[in-house]
Amino acid sequence: MGIFSNFFSDETSKVVDSVGSTIDKVFTSDEERLKAHNLLEEIKVKSKEIDLKVDEQITKRWNSDNEHIITRLVRPFSYIAMLSLFIYMVIGGIEIKDAFIPVVETIIITMTLAYFGGRSVEKTTKFIKGR
Repeated sequence: MGIFSNFFSDETSKVVDSVGSTIDKVFTSDEERLKAHNLLEEIKVKSKEIDLKVDEQITKRWNSDNEHIITRLVRPFSYIAMLSLFIYMVIGGIEIKDAFIPVVETIIITMTLAYFGGRSVEKTTKFIKGR
């Protein structure tokens, strides 16, 4: 399950458990208590089923995003554009205020780490799943 699904299913379980303890105090007969507990367990199961469906849809979306050539080329083209702009600024083609230099450097460093680090993680994950 995904991070959000775990969070929401845990929260749902907490709510259902707290309602269950309240039901124990409110209902007096064992039959009423048992019916209420069964209904709460059905709610827990349905909540987990919904979480699984949400995770499946998110996975389908991620897979469809990687099928098209445009989505595959966004990362390299944006990296090349920012790196070219940075090189052009260093050579002296663009006058930049000193206050913006750390910002531009941070953007370039972040993009470099995200591009090469992200690709490394993707390839490693694909290799491990391929086994």
